[in-house]
Amino acid sequence: MKRLIIFYIVVNLAACTDRTSIPNDIIPTDSMQKILKDIIIAGEYSAQYIARDSLKRDKRKANEELMDSVFTLHHITRESFKKSLNFYESRPDLNKIIFDSLAADANRHKPELYAPRPYVRPVPVKIK
Repeated sequence: MKRLIIFYIVVNLAACTDRTSIPNDIIPTDSMQKILKDIIIAGEYSAQYIARDSLKRDKRKANEELMDSVFTLHHITRESFKKSLNFYESRPDLNKIIFDSLAADANRHKPELYAPRPYVRPVPVKIK
């Protein structure tokens, strides 16, 4: 009987915990969305331009420097980002909110990215 009462108390305490709260040492969801957006943009830049740049000898170091600049821009460290990312990966409910927001932002800006750009005819220059 004692075990049943203890089990009942433990189940009630577990059910009453606040699953939406985020610990203080974890980056908040709105900031994490902005950081992940910048990391995705930096990753695409790295894949499109740094990987093809023949002047960059060490591509991995250039990519790490680019990621470090994103962390510096957001006033965080690589370690705090990894810790927060691991936390959000362990919480699918919060992770879904972040990535749904990123997808909605990408869909919102898609028409701007794929809109045809007006052709600007070059002006001929007369050489004397």
